[in-house]
Amino acid sequence: MTSDPALLGLAATDPDHYLVRRGETGSGPGWRSTTELGEPAAWPDIAQDYAVDLGGANTVVGGSCALQGYAWRVASLSIGRWAVSGHGLALAEAELRVRLRSGRTVGLAVGGVTVGGPTTPETLAADLVSHLTPVVEASRTVSRLRAHVAWGNVGSAVASAWRRVHDAVPPARRPEVLRAAQACLEAPAWPWDEAPIEWQVSEGRPLRYRRTTCCLIRLAPGHSACTACADIEPAANQRRWAEAEATRPSIPSLPRIGTVGAHVGR
Repeated sequence: MTSDPALLGLAATDPDHYLVRRGETGSGPGWRSTTELGEPAAWPDIAQDYAVDLGGANTVVGGSCALQGYAWRVASLSIGRWAVSGHGLALAEAELRVRLRSGRTVGLAVGGVTVGGPTTPETLAADLVSHLTPVVEASRTVSRLRAHVAWGNVGSAVASAWRRVHDAVPPARRPEVLRAAQACLEAPAWPWDEAPIEWQVSEGRPLRYRRTTCCLIRLAPGHSACTACADIEPAANQRRWAEAEATRPSIPSLPRIGTVGAHVGR
């Protein structure tokens, strides 16, 4: 669907992370409009499919993880576009379709992309809140997560999207990207008083964070707490981050399109 150079540049550079493809129509098995994710009727199957894929039948866990996965992919697309062009993806205006497999977001198709879009971390946050609020509420009809836990999943997803950008830009740009990430998660649009993550910053190291809520993945058979889990000791968080970073493939550098980083820190 999309011909947007920023989105196509992201997908060409890091296709496993930015799930858009040139010429993708968003039609066929598994594809649906993202507006459907804001409808409670969509979520029993999504939560059940994800739960089964995790090896169990706990729709609380399935719904929690499916929500976080979708939020992560959408946030990555908008934040990534902002990082390379100075404009996030205007989610309210875009024709966005999602492909789900076993409850997981495995593809995105974007049409109707405007030249502009959110230009500051705060407006990026407001756009994400507007897009994700009906999705959060619809998912909760099945997962029964408390609101602050569901939004904690969103906060972690957004932090993860910023982490990817932070680690993909040249070292000289990382301080400004960190400032933008902090400003985004502290923006007044979010339904929290304090961001549900705590940044752990060390010069020359990939960006790390610790959650303040739990995604519940540890309740699935054969799964342990996530790297950033709030329910394990901080030292265990650091050890898990180090282990993950030691085995993580190198992150492709972001393409340079338009006025990169023009709105950071304003």
